[in-house]
Amino acid sequence: MPNGEQSYINGAPNLESYTDNGDGTITDNVTLLMWQKTVPTTMYAFSAAVTYCSTLTVGNYGGWRLPSSIELVSIVDYDAVSPAINVAFPSTPSNYFWSATSVGGSSSKIWAVLFGDGSNTTVDTSAGMLNVRCVR
Repeated sequence: MPNGEQSYINGAPNLESYTDNGDGTITDNVTLLMWQKTVPTTMYAFSAAVTYCSTLTVGNYGGWRLPSSIELVSIVDYDAVSPAINVAFPSTPSNYFWSATSVGGSSSKIWAVLFGDGSNTTVDTSAGMLNVRCVR
């Protein structure tokens, strides 16, 4: 998992490194995942978030999906707060974001990541609206 500069200086491995592809996408140079650079201002119910990502085209790329919880946590910068994410991802709200990872095989509980401080929690898929950032 990539780490922020201060964590890296203090001995954590894998300094975070991102490339802005200039087309609305960011490539994580550690994980090699490609991320949606900016997130929609609209919040989504879980099923709508899945659909949003699967139909998204950014930078002439299709094949987007809702990230797993570990993928989403991989872009958290624990050296930053509100939002806890690298400046390569502008205008990220300090809110909860959907992941695609279910909790213990539950059909109704999903892991979500809070970009205020990088914590994660479980939420019910019917709990309401959360933010979404897609990956490919």
